[in-house]
Amino acid sequence: MSKVIFIGFDTEQQARTGEWLLHELHREGPITLYNVAIVVREASGKVAVRERPKMRPVGTAGGLLVGGLIGLLGGPVGAAVGVGAGALAGASFDLSRRAVDEDFVDEVGAHLEPGMAAVLAEIDEDAEGPLDRRIQAIGGRLLRCTRRQIDDVRFEQSIEASQEVLASLEAEQLADVRASQNEAARQETDRLQAKIDAATRKIWEKQENLEAQLQLVKEEGREKIALLEAQKATVTEESQALLERRLAGVRGDYEDRIQRLTETLERRKAAAAVRAD
Repeated sequence: MSKVIFIGFDTEQQARTGEWLLHELHREGPITLYNVAIVVREASGKVAVRERPKMRPVGTAGGLLVGGLIGLLGGPVGAAVGVGAGALAGASFDLSRRAVDEDFVDEVGAHLEPGMAAVLAEIDEDAEGPLDRRIQAIGGRLLRCTRRQIDDVRFEQSIEASQEVLASLEAEQLADVRASQNEAARQETDRLQAKIDAATRKIWEKQENLEAQLQLVKEEGREKIALLEAQKATVTEESQALLERRLAGVRGDYEDRIQRLTETLERRKAAAAVRAD
């Protein structure tokens, strides 16, 4: 399970050392580093990005999780991870709110006082000791938050609940039509039709969101698996087994998520086909 980490330092130079250390641990194998950025809290309270990542951001549409966290802290959304603003800004805020605890954001903000610097990153690790010891040795203050799975269940339940609402409205409309053909019944049918049309539009919007989420999960899974495969070439022989286990866990997690989202999408399309007939 990947984690979002904050490593606070008194100076920007210390933060650069902390970033180098994360890359070193990635090469050695104790952690897998997906996204990283160096930030400082300016006297005005704004969080400014001091350094773009040396590596290509991985996952969450190119690193929106870390970029969104910077935005929640009062910084330039996306600047740390090489993505554009505009439409992505809202996505990154939403993603960060759902992927990390609000308490973690508050705690990070409290530890990043004006004049201080920090490293924000998304990592995988099998044990906390290796990173803890190295960070403590250089005077860093480390906070972790286990990244919550982007709420696939929310997408599934939302679209299926909307489908049930639509079915109920259509059943109500059919019953009214059968009950009477007078003017009052026709007006009621028109009212129900307006609700049905609105419910139908909402379902199609949710289907588009579900399809986008499925593509996001597929993209993120491919990128993280590719990075882990490449990382295997950099680690010692002793760390090979560790990387294999980490890779198997990441691959299994994304396969499960993709299967669930795909099944939900297929059920939605089947329901739409039945309705069209």
